[in-house]
Amino acid sequence: MSSIYDSGKSALDELIEWAEANAVGDKRNEATTRLHLIDKLLIDVLRWPRASIRAEEKAGTGWIDYALGSPATQLIVEAKREGVHFDLPAGVGTGVHKIENLILGDKGKSLREALTQVAEYAARNGVAPAGVTNGHQLVLFIAARMDGVPPLKGRALVFPSLADMRTDFRLLWDNASASGVDSKTLHSTVSLLEAPPPEPLSMHLVNYPGSKRRNSLQSGLDILGELFLEDVTRLEELRKDFLRECYASSGALSQYAEVSKQILRTRYALLNEEDGPDVSPIEGRKGLNQNLTQDMLAAAAARRPIVLLGDVGVGKTTFIQRLVHVDAEELFDKAISLYIDFGSSTTLTRIDSHVVEESIRQLRENYDADIEDASFVEAVHHGALNRFERGVVGRLKEIDPMAYEKEKINLLRRAVEDRAGHLKASLEHLRSNWRRQLVIFLDNIDQRSSEDQEQVFLIANELAQTWPATVFVTLRPETFYRSSRSGTLSGYQARVFTIAPPRADVMLQRRVDFALGQLRATGRLGSFPANVTVDSDSLEAFLEILAENFRSNDSLLSLIDNLAGGNMRLALRFVTGFIGSGHIDTAKMIRIFHESGRYAIPLHEFLRALLFGDGVYYDPQSSPIANLFRISQPDGREHFLMPLILSQAQILGERVGDEGYVSAESLYEFTQNLGFDVEQVANALDYAVEKRLLDTAPRHSGEAPRLHYRITTVGAYTTRVLLAYFAYVDAMLVDTPIVDEQYRKLIKDDHTLPERVTRSEYFRIYLDRQWSKVKDSGLPWRWSETSEKLSADIRRVGRKADPQAWNY
Repeated sequence: MSSIYDSGKSALDELIEWAEANAVGDKRNEATTRLHLIDKLLIDVLRWPRASIRAEEKAGTGWIDYALGSPATQLIVEAKREGVHFDLPAGVGTGVHKIENLILGDKGKSLREALTQVAEYAARNGVAPAGVTNGHQLVLFIAARMDGVPPLKGRALVFPSLADMRTDFRLLWDNASASGVDSKTLHSTVSLLEAPPPEPLSMHLVNYPGSKRRNSLQSGLDILGELFLEDVTRLEELRKDFLRECYASSGALSQYAEVSKQILRTRYALLNEEDGPDVSPIEGRKGLNQNLTQDMLAAAAARRPIVLLGDVGVGKTTFIQRLVHVDAEELFDKAISLYIDFGSSTTLTRIDSHVVEESIRQLRENYDADIEDASFVEAVHHGALNRFERGVVGRLKEIDPMAYEKEKINLLRRAVEDRAGHLKASLEHLRSNWRRQLVIFLDNIDQRSSEDQEQVFLIANELAQTWPATVFVTLRPETFYRSSRSGTLSGYQARVFTIAPPRADVMLQRRVDFALGQLRATGRLGSFPANVTVDSDSLEAFLEILAENFRSNDSLLSLIDNLAGGNMRLALRFVTGFIGSGHIDTAKMIRIFHESGRYAIPLHEFLRALLFGDGVYYDPQSSPIANLFRISQPDGREHFLMPLILSQAQILGERVGDEGYVSAESLYEFTQNLGFDVEQVANALDYAVEKRLLDTAPRHSGEAPRLHYRITTVGAYTTRVLLAYFAYVDAMLVDTPIVDEQYRKLIKDDHTLPERVTRSEYFRIYLDRQWSKVKDSGLPWRWSETSEKLSADIRRVGRKADPQAWNY
């Protein structure tokens, strides 16, 4: 089979032959020229997929002849009728030439007008590569530039005829084919070097991001906070009490989310598409889904695993523990339960051997069943020993008893060395003799790659098929959705239950109240040696502050709930990071609490702990909070690209009702119409997914997979709320490139609060000036409105820092 490159070259030969045989001079009008020549050049020769080409798209007062690329427009081509000949200077052949020299005088008028027209369309739609052609000649250039040079002052790649295209087909292919444009070859061909954005202030800081020092009080609180809020869940003697008192049911809709209830309600709606698997929520209004316990009894007979689906951190592990030790305690007391944790090791190389070895260890330690004990091995392989004794080698028993025993030992040794086979036989032996159901949980694989998750599902399926067990496996929804339709899981039928996150405020209230109860009752945790207690009045005071705020501080709960985005593990990490943070005045908080009996945590205090973590400066690599002002090109408008994308995704998602998902094509169309180019948009979308501002999923409803995006509470809250806070801007300006040199000099490494307030105001004014370059009409989000709110917050902080300077 020939490559698409070879096919394109052959198609060009055919086009040249056809054009010569059907030459009609200049009689073809534009439509016929496009039909006979240009369509074939783009589709057959340059191999642009027909589905990725859109013709006659509206662009201002004109129309784009060809917009090529999907989901984003990557190349714009202006078509002229065959009779419009581009009169090139004498001696100009295939190659790169200065555009100014090509369009001089009356003879250059037709090419000048065509290039000007397509440059306007390209700038309006944020598409850098563009071309003009009459079916015989082709001129390619960069029509939307970020370096301040007018497009017609640049250089162009010229092909004077179809024959020239054939002679230099490699040059044509590399610069104008679908794969060539995707590789941005034209930029280097015409010697256009894309300038990077200016370096942010952080690049000039010697100790960036630095390490924030803690005093002894903060260091102690940091350790004790983690002990009482996180480690308490791992203590065997407190497990049942913890699960009864702290468990928060999944599926309760947040009252603080910055996205619609519809999006929250349809969190896993993609899984219920036509021809998809049978999916049920694990819990309803009346508690545990009764089908789950019924399926547990039937799954072993049906020989299929039970899949528990939930996003990372929603509480799948806690649900399993609650199921085993509380909700279905009687059932599991009569069962052999093996829990394989794939999150406890970061060095797994063979997942299947991990399942086997962990199962063997747990049988030995939890059920006193050492399957490698000699007498146990003999009991398990009793049938094989009987067959051995009746066989030929068995006659050694009378002739040479010593040799017989050696052969018998070798037989059992080989059986034990087959770890998986011996384990399976051992489990069948235990089930038969102990008359217990066997239940296996494969958990925390969702923290690993999609490939690892698929491998574990296959292991779960094999175990369900061949072992006498009910097998549970936890997966991420997007992995299951994609793989069940087009990947490894597509050939399997599994029973599927979804686990939605609980309300973060409920989870936090219960967790802190439980920790406080333990601290007040004993001053120790059960796993401590008898003579060791935790003597910390400061920790108790701090936990009491948290307990009160988690009951009544709506702005704080809203921040945690939205930025956690359903990840309860992350929400808890926010709290433990706040306890003992070097960025808050812990002693002041405790003093006020002791004096007045309460302390309302200001939003900016908690926010600073999240923004900076253990660093002195904001570090985008370690902070859970995204920098929405980041840019990838020296284009000041790009500071607003991320909020615009997030707001558009939210508005479209909540309007259409398709579980909040918006096609990639619609987001590219929106942003390119604002003049942003493909690279800027792609960069922003990738960053948004990486920072959990957007969810992404392929849609498989009756067509080839198409990428879709959905706003998260993280993205909505960061855009709607955080952008207007001094604390957020104060952190982000260190990491944000400033394209205006005048303002770049004003953004310095300031440390005192009055200085930081002043530079934040400079940054706000700088952004106001960059916003003036954006077409502020019919947009889903406007910086001008956010700027007003930010100005008020900067003045509020300024009046505290320097009343005289900000008293207006």
